[in-house]
This record gives sequence, C-alpha cells and structure tokens, in this order.
Amino acid sequence: MKPRITLLESQDIKLRKFLDSHPKGHERAAIVLFRRLHRPIQGLDDSDRYIAVDVIPFVDDWIVHSSSAHVNFDLKYLRDAFRRCEEEKLVFGFAHNHPTGYPDFSETDEENERTLLQAIVNRNGRNIHFVALLLTNGQWKARVRHGESPHPISTRHTLVLGDHLTMYGYEESEYDDDTIHARQAAAFGQPFVDMLRSLRVGIVGCGGTGSPTITLLARAGIGELVLIDNDLLEKTNLNRVRGSRLEDVGKNKALILGDFIRSLGLSVQISTIQSLIDEDPNALDAISSCDVIFGCTDDQLGREVLNTSLYVYAQALIDIGLGGQIAQDKEGQPYLRYHQGRISTVLPEAGECLLCQGVIKDKWIRHQQELRKNPDLSIEEAEQRYLEGSGEQAPGVGPFTSATADNGVANLFNLLRPFRRIPGHLREDLYFIDFVKMEIWSKESTNNSECPYCGTNDYLLLREKYRLNRPMLGKAHVYL
Repeated sequence: MKPRITLLESQDIKLRKFLDSHPKGHERAAIVLFRRLHRPIQGLDDSDRYIAVDVIPFVDDWIVHSSSAHVNFDLKYLRDAFRRCEEEKLVFGFAHNHPTGYPDFSETDEENERTLLQAIVNRNGRNIHFVALLLTNGQWKARVRHGESPHPISTRHTLVLGDHLTMYGYEESEYDDDTIHARQAAAFGQPFVDMLRSLRVGIVGCGGTGSPTITLLARAGIGELVLIDNDLLEKTNLNRVRGSRLEDVGKNKALILGDFIRSLGLSVQISTIQSLIDEDPNALDAISSCDVIFGCTDDQLGREVLNTSLYVYAQALIDIGLGGQIAQDKEGQPYLRYHQGRISTVLPEAGECLLCQGVIKDKWIRHQQELRKNPDLSIEEAEQRYLEGSGEQAPGVGPFTSATADNGVANLFNLLRPFRRIPGHLREDLYFIDFVKMEIWSKESTNNSECPYCGTNDYLLLREKYRLNRPMLGKAHVYL
C-alpha cells in the first residue's frame, strides 16, 4: 500500500544540479509540486502515485540560515506555492540534500517537515498531503505525510523516467540461489529482481502478444499486473493465447489470463478489467495508476489513448504489434511475403510517439471509429468516405506473436538494467523483427519538432479537467 513517486529526468537533473551546487557546500532546498493519482483498483492494494509537475528552487532571500547540516527558511515565501496547491489541487513537496552524506532523514528534517505540514494545514485545511524528498549520496529517499495523520509513510519507490528507468528507495532483499528468480538475479543482480517486484504494470490486450507478455511478466516477478481486454476468446485464438483452453472459448480474455496466472501460485497481484480503454473511465483510471504500460492491442483507438496517457501520466510505454502480407504462389497456396514483429518503446522525454513512428495514423483511427458505429461497413463504402485501414495482414501465428512479446519484455529489462549493445542502424525506441528474412531493422526517425506529443510537449503532464481532457471519459478525479 506504500505510495510511489515519479520524476521526469529533466526534473531530476534540475533538482540535483541545484541542490548539490551551493558554493560553500551547504544544504539547499526546493519545492516540488506533485499531482496525486489516487486510483483504488479492484484486486490490488491502494498505492497512490505522486507525479512531479513543477520544480521551484529556493532563492537565497528565502533562506534564514544554512550549513552543511541544515537549512532554515522563512515560510512567508512559500505562500504562493501553498496557494497553487489549493487552487490547482496539487501536493506540496519539499526536497533537500545532505551534503555530509548522512544517509537518512534527520531530526532536523523531521522538525522542518512538521513545520511545513502545519503551515499548509493552516492555509489549506487538514485534507492535504505532503511529500518529502531527500538527496543523499546520489540516491533519492522519500516519504509522505497526511494532514489528518502527520506520521511519515515510507514510499514503495521513487522512479525517474529518462531514456531508461532509474529506481530509488525500493525494498531490497537477499540473494537466494534457490528462488524462482535466482537465474535473473544471477544475470542482472538482485536489485533488478527487487525493482521488478516494486512495479505496477498494465497490459492492454490479452491475446496473441498480450498473453505471452503477461505470463513472462508474472514469472519474472512483477509485483502487480493490471490486465485489460474487452474481447471474448474464440476457437481460432487457441493457437497463440497462452493459458487458454478449449473450455474457455466464449470467456473474456482478461479473466482467462487472470485465472491462469493465479493458478501458478506466484506472488503477483492481479486486477482484471473487461472493457475498452478508450471508452471505460475505470479502465483508464487503472492504467493511470501503473508505472509501465504494455500495449498489446491491434485497436487503433486504444493505442491512441495509450499514446496520450504516457505523457499525461508520466509512464513508460512498450507497444507491441505485428504486420505482414499474404500472397499466393503459382499453385494457389498462401505464403508470407513478409511478416514482422514491431517493438516500440516510448517514454515522456525519450523516443518518438506512436504517431511519429507511424504505428497509429489519423485515417486509421477515423476508419475504426466508423467501424465501431457500423461493423458491416464495406471496403467500397470506406473508400467512398475516404476512410482507410492499416492495410496489414498479420495472421496470428504463435511463434511470431510469442517472439515479439519476448522482445517487448526484454525491452523492459533493458530499461531497468541496461544490458544491450545496440548497433548504429537500430533505434532504441523502434525496431522490427522480420520473421521471413530473419532480419532486425529500424526505419528513419521523422524528427517532427511540431508533434504535439513528442515535439512541442503539449500533452506532457497535462492538467486535466476531464480524463485526458476528453469529455466522453468523464471528469478527472482530482485529490489533494
């Protein structure tokens, strides 16, 4: 039930540069304003996410006295930040450093935090939260307080999103060569296993690529999984949907996978949601509660929501897909002209978005919107209305879907514990595996500086009135 802290790498760099740059080696302090995501998810323990949205370094005039062991400040200069917290429904955060290397929060820190908490309560009422961040020996430590109960609550982790994922403050465990995850620890170290256990991961789509992704993540030791799918299992799915049986035909895929993972007796907690991510506010709330998202759907509308979500809610997105084309030989037998898996890895400040990668396109989205309204829409009618599908034929063949999922999960491993030596012709954010030609390749970046997602950052930490500012998804839940 411990809360989680999320920082963008740009925020992390700004804080570190300021806190560690006092000319006399004194402590320094900064305000960090957070958005609190409180999302109770059925099947999972409550675990708030506090997403940093602004960093405001203390200026010299605010400081009454400082040394290498403490910093004292005048509260009157913080009133504007208190006001912003009330008006914008934000959480006040206090960040400081320990230049001496003292490894934990001190008694002086306790006094400062209680003084700040009381000042915020006096200004904004008791229904407030407060985040304390400490930078010491290059590591972040964090804790949270509530106005109703001022005792500090330790956090599950502090996650920094850059071109990789850097995690601080996670619960550490001893290496044991007789555990389920001993081989992973042998390959990447016990901290890697501990970081996986600290993550909440959402998977949208529980079919050909989603089901192997889910089983791999569960066996790898991910702490919490959120499974979302609206589809029912069909008989033709049995060749590739892991964990499914003939008797499961007609059942919801998310429920099937949830039951299968529970039957394995692993320690992972699971929530299953039977709906479409672009239509169900509860599904979107569940996704916003996650640290990492896997997109395993061929649904353009769902992918477009995930493409927005990763920027608004500060998440890592690994999107997996397959493309191909079937032709006929001289005897009239089908053959694969090409068949390839795609792995896209996008973070709020790294990698091109799915639009710039060409994974989703406006014309494909419009086509799918019309198909939702009229499932019987013919190709001729679609062409008359200038609608266009993706043009891909990607038959669900088990080895191809599984191999693509394997690489997607390996991408998560590489985000947490970089191990790859990527050749110059490949991109970290987008590569393809050609199962016919047996090649791995990337296409050129678009470098679209005007893209509202990965260019101008219009959606980065977007302040919501409605969920993702889409009225059809309902008003956003805002908690102090």
